[in-house]
Amino acid sequence: MARTQLPPQIRKLTITDRKTGRAIVRYEVRVDTGSRTTTRKNPDGTTTQIVNRTQSKRRFPTEQAARQALAETTNKVSNGTFIHSSELTLAHACERWLDSKHKLKESSLRGHRVNLQPVISEIGGIPVQKLSKTDIDSLVKKLRAGGLALPNGRARKPWSARTVNYMLSLLTAILDDQLKQGSIIRNVAAMVDRLPTEAAEMETLSQLEAKRLLKYVDRDPMAHAWHLALSGLRRGEIAGLRWSDVDFKKNTVSIANSRVAVGSRIVEGTPKSRRSKRRLPLPKPLAAALKAAKAQQAEDKLLLGVDYTDSIYVVRLPSGEAVHPNLLTFRWKKVLKAAGLKSIRLHDARHTCATLMHLQGVPIAVIAAWLGHASAAFTLSVYAHSQEDALLEAANSFDPLQKRRKST
Repeated sequence: MARTQLPPQIRKLTITDRKTGRAIVRYEVRVDTGSRTTTRKNPDGTTTQIVNRTQSKRRFPTEQAARQALAETTNKVSNGTFIHSSELTLAHACERWLDSKHKLKESSLRGHRVNLQPVISEIGGIPVQKLSKTDIDSLVKKLRAGGLALPNGRARKPWSARTVNYMLSLLTAILDDQLKQGSIIRNVAAMVDRLPTEAAEMETLSQLEAKRLLKYVDRDPMAHAWHLALSGLRRGEIAGLRWSDVDFKKNTVSIANSRVAVGSRIVEGTPKSRRSKRRLPLPKPLAAALKAAKAQQAEDKLLLGVDYTDSIYVVRLPSGEAVHPNLLTFRWKKVLKAAGLKSIRLHDARHTCATLMHLQGVPIAVIAAWLGHASAAFTLSVYAHSQEDALLEAANSFDPLQKRRKST
């Protein structure tokens, strides 16, 4: 019986085994998989498009295995599902994805890097084409249990469900990018179950508590910082506010600059988003606090003379130097404790502003604009909270047995 001729894509080879030195037979499969276009820059400044043919080349110990591989590869090429083999690791894919995020602020990029650190350290060495759902599920279990090593060698605390889900969303985006580039055939991170979470209940000050706080800090050199916080400014916006942004004649304040702590550095730039850049009318208590602060800074400058650092910022130290954003958080906690008030985050002063506006009947769309949000729905769901005094007022005015008035 005549031997079946090999297809042109399969070539029989005789090679030398590296271990034994003996001659062995292998079947090499070469399949055209398409083309790849690259752009070359010429010396005269023009560019040339170069089309290179791409091939898949693999070797098999038997003719049967080679023929099967040829059929499978040809089928994938015709269906558009063929993917070239790649040793790109997950760690390198993470770095490439982060490097491509040109629009993100440095603080946001740092947050992404921190949340991807266990991905890179624990499973970053796995090629993306070999990454499995099991690998990611195992990482999730370890993060929830705690104990993984931090870069400084200390044990990592157990991660909350919310933080794990944040990490999974980043990993899903990274693998989705690889999917679009044709490096993988499926996104295994998208297959991992997200953990159930409960929305964190935001803490806010009541109107009486807010008044009590502002009355207590009346003589505090940084009283205007707490007025700004209760007026809805973010920490970075408070630290980055400049006197050139305050217009006492027009009675407005422009939120146009931000100073945030990124690791050990202070990064200055525009506010968090496009809508965050806004101009607000000055409420009377805030205007009074800012004028008092400006007068106090003028006195400090006269007192210290050449030793005074005349910075451009509204919130500054008695020496005139710009205040560190982290110091605002530290001082806020101490002020609350000294005033005999419950401990809430500095960012919760922003929640307090939104909530008090909401309870005083300010339209939610106006609150969203005041806070610098693009969506009023987001403002309502995240920042405006009912408080016990408001609930009590509602209870006192509600009577289910009250008869409906007849219309005349």
